[in-house]
Amino acid sequence: MKTFATTAFAVILFLCVWTERRGKEGTINPIIGDISFEKKYGTMPDADTDDNLRIAAHLEYAEALLRKRDVSRLSPAMRTKRALMLDHLRDYRLAGSFPKNYDREERKPCFIDRNGTICAVGYLVEQTAGRAAAEDISRRHQYATILEMNDRKVDEWIAQSGLSKEECAIIQPQYGASGAQNVNDVKPAYGIASALLMGTNTALSTVNAVQGAKRSASGGAPVMGIVGGTGQIVLGIVGFHKKAELTGLMRQDYHTNMQRGISMVNMGLGSLTLGLSIWNLAAKKQPVEKRSAWDMRSFPDANGKSGVALSFTHKF
Repeated sequence: MKTFATTAFAVILFLCVWTERRGKEGTINPIIGDISFEKKYGTMPDADTDDNLRIAAHLEYAEALLRKRDVSRLSPAMRTKRALMLDHLRDYRLAGSFPKNYDREERKPCFIDRNGTICAVGYLVEQTAGRAAAEDISRRHQYATILEMNDRKVDEWIAQSGLSKEECAIIQPQYGASGAQNVNDVKPAYGIASALLMGTNTALSTVNAVQGAKRSASGGAPVMGIVGGTGQIVLGIVGFHKKAELTGLMRQDYHTNMQRGISMVNMGLGSLTLGLSIWNLAAKKQPVEKRSAWDMRSFPDANGKSGVALSFTHKF
């Protein structure tokens, strides 16, 4: 029963951390979601996926999607404008400079951020109507989606672009919160799981070391140590890697200093607990030789009869 409870506890802790890391944190686009990332990388993004990587994948997917659409209903002039818009979109994506969401905690579009970096749709406006037109839209609708913009000037620009309002909305990414980041951050679930396993495995390591030295293991401690040690190793591996940050076209990997340190402790202590538990379980148990012993023996007396004697033996 104790073994089952420990196993279930370790599994639950691991799943809590894994689920937190797999959280979507909102989709890159409210219309098509994160299908772009899944199609390109074969997996869904999680809370640690670099935002610029998601944006680039989304813009690439949106461009390909819109190029494949039937535009026979459009006039030749509008088809030409549409193709030019998608060429601009490709150039924007390849430049790799995307705005940041500095002011919202949830995922939101950002037409032009505080540094003057413009979004994809804003770039299309800038290239065809001028920077002033893009800044005018940003002043009124900085964090609005295209579909939320009930604006005559926006609608007029869309009408001459060769794109529909829905297609502009498909292009427009949503950006994750980009406030100041503390490199010593440790996720709460990871910190709690680590603390619990550190305490549990320290105790199990001590018990297994003592039992192994005495060659007197009980069935519970080694098995619980194997489960707990393995769980802590996995937890350490999961928590070791944080995210990668893109600066322009340069990719820079980093780890949070504190979480990386905790992860190394998890892997080290987990390995120690696992090793001691296996040693304790595998050690040959030898019976302890008794140094003192009492015995009853029979012996013949002088008359040929049998007598009984009590003997005591002690080995020095």
